Amino acid sequence: MRCEICGKTTVFGKKVAHDRMYINARTPKKIKPNLHHMMVDTPKGRKRMTVCTRCMRTLRKRETL
Repeated sequence: MRCEICGKTTVFGKKVAHDRMYINARTPKKIKPNLHHMMVDTPKGRKRMTVCTRCMRTLRKRETL
């Protein structure tokens, strides 16, 4: 699970419970990137790539679809 353009991948963090009297309940969590498959024009031709939504937006702005 990695964006083929920018390299964005899964990051790890802590989930903090705020509903208790003391804020000490921290459990690990994974934050996954929003990845999609799309056809991208490359110098060698069109290629199906896994890209994040930020890169999809950038590609659409540059009109490379």
